[in-house]
Amino acid sequence: MDTSKTSAPEARAAHGSRAGFSLVEVTLALGVMAFAFISVFGLIPTGLNTFRQAIDASVESQISQKVLNDVQQTDFTQLTKDYTGTAIASGASGVKYVRFFDDQGTEIVPATQTYPPTLAASEKQRILYWVNTRVMPSTVMPSGTNATVPLAFSNLATVTIQVVNNPGNQTITADGTNLWTNTMFPVSTYSSFVAQTINQ
Repeated sequence: MDTSKTSAPEARAAHGSRAGFSLVEVTLALGVMAFAFISVFGLIPTGLNTFRQAIDASVESQISQKVLNDVQQTDFTQLTKDYTGTAIASGASGVKYVRFFDDQGTEIVPATQTYPPTLAASEKQRILYWVNTRVMPSTVMPSGTNATVPLAFSNLATVTIQVVNNPGNQTITADGTNLWTNTMFPVSTYSSFVAQTINQ
């Protein structure tokens, strides 16, 4: 009986212990990994852009809330004056000085306030957000008895706050109603009513 022959299971076991990945298998695995990584890398710019927009929306909301709080604490007669200190006529709208904030939502007050704003080079480096505040001293609302005949309430002011992410500090134009209309940057707009307190 010849004992030098190795049985088939033993041969397969001995061969299997030395087996590895073939070149074809390694190439296919690298191809699958590369395809997956390319897809992931393609999503990174979109994710970063969405993250930046979320940060902008959050900071702009905080800024508008701060400005609105300042508006609500302002005396009504001072609120209904424009940046020159002139009382805004009924039915018209006026603007305050443009306010500026940095990337954290902290207000930056220019050394000289003018309208339109002029900024020093050192101020421009810190400013990211511009804020426009428009005030209408009387608010037109439908009447209770006849909805087709609106009533103007002289003790109720409409305040519109516009916040713009303006990293280049570009000049922003306004329309005839003192609202910013520059389409270079997205404008976040917030509105609120402010009532005059009348002592009885």
